[in-house]
Amino acid sequence: MDTHDLARDRNGVTDSHGSEALAKVLVTLPRGALVIGVETDGLFTPSEQRELAEHIPEAELVMIQSKDGHDGFLLEFQEINRHVLGFLQRVLPELYVGEPAIDEVSQQDFEVTRTSTFGEAEVDVAMW
Repeated sequence: MDTHDLARDRNGVTDSHGSEALAKVLVTLPRGALVIGVETDGLFTPSEQRELAEHIPEAELVMIQSKDGHDGFLLEFQEINRHVLGFLQRVLPELYVGEPAIDEVSQQDFEVTRTSTFGEAEVDVAMW
């Protein structure tokens, strides 16, 4: 991922380094994107998410609070789901008209629990 350069060889950008080159590409994207970041993410930093939202036309930025850094994208799924669903309901309201396609019995199968798939993720490994 460190070598992926969104601006390289796009829209006549010859020098793809720096924020200016990235901004030239981002303004060409379709408008109305939802950009979600995690405040403590060290891989996809909040400043990078703000830069994306600033330059994508009519983008909406949501910052998730999480103590889990980059893993917040995986662990804060309820909050992320709420934002994605709200965004989709606003931009595609015709898909959300009428009764939900999922009945209550099958919804029980998707009951949210706060346990980890790998158990060890539940332990605070930074407590020494």
